[in-house]
Amino acid sequence: MEFLTLKKCLELLQARDINIKKYLGQHLLIDRNARDKLLSFAELDKDDVVVEIGPGMGALTDGIIEKVRDVYAFEIDPAFCDILRTRFSEYPNFHLIEKDFLETKREWWEMFDRKVKVIGNTPYYISLPIVFKILNIRDRIELSLLTVQKEVGKRLTAVPKSKDYSVISVLLSIYCQAKICYLLKRDVFFPKPEVDSVVVKLIPLETPLIKIENEKEFWDFLPRIFSLRRKKISNVTHKIFGIEKGSFKKLLKENGISPDVRVETLTPEEIYRVFKIITVLTKEKRHGYVDRC
Repeated sequence: MEFLTLKKCLELLQARDINIKKYLGQHLLIDRNARDKLLSFAELDKDDVVVEIGPGMGALTDGIIEKVRDVYAFEIDPAFCDILRTRFSEYPNFHLIEKDFLETKREWWEMFDRKVKVIGNTPYYISLPIVFKILNIRDRIELSLLTVQKEVGKRLTAVPKSKDYSVISVLLSIYCQAKICYLLKRDVFFPKPEVDSVVVKLIPLETPLIKIENEKEFWDFLPRIFSLRRKKISNVTHKIFGIEKGSFKKLLKENGISPDVRVETLTPEEIYRVFKIITVLTKEKRHGYVDRC
């Protein structure tokens, strides 16, 4: 399969009277060496099923298609879909899905007889929603290899006490191994983005770092406390949940956590302990057992 260099991309776009759509975050990979380096981290083999997010004109696809069992490519731009159909029409293992990846239901993922590999040069504006989607169906995924904005990559892999530590950092550290594999300079894309990109590899853990009860409530809890990430945890919980500080501080100390610690310095394990403490105190308050505010 012929790789689409910048010259060939421009010729194809002009021949079909196609304009790049900035509002869809379209940036075409035009450097073959960068493409091959990127795909090397996917460790592809002939039994793999690959789900590709936003193939564009197929720069990643043509490096995948002959190495795996099946490729399911999600593309929402009709013009690019026409190009993909033309380029890969001779490959029975290529399946074009003209639909938003984020709209897939769990039933679709369950049709596969094995875990899949997710690969994508993701549009920057939906990188985080894509990662959250992957987390929600992580039991169906062997690994994910995503090109994201460099700053987003830092957030995905951040640790406590760093300025990039956030909700997604906590969730990924609980459920996945997350690693930045490769830096992509701006000039390997057309049109050239305003920022550098990184390739992030996510491998779901067989057993999560923490066994979380009430998972939905915990996921909802995280953005609430991280909205005040630089504040002391005792002040945060009092302000957001109306928790009486004396009872809370006492339970924190019993769980080995300083009452003066700030949200941004808490490890995922400590955050979960805080969540359980708040759950208990909130239930007691609701039932009238705690009324010392």
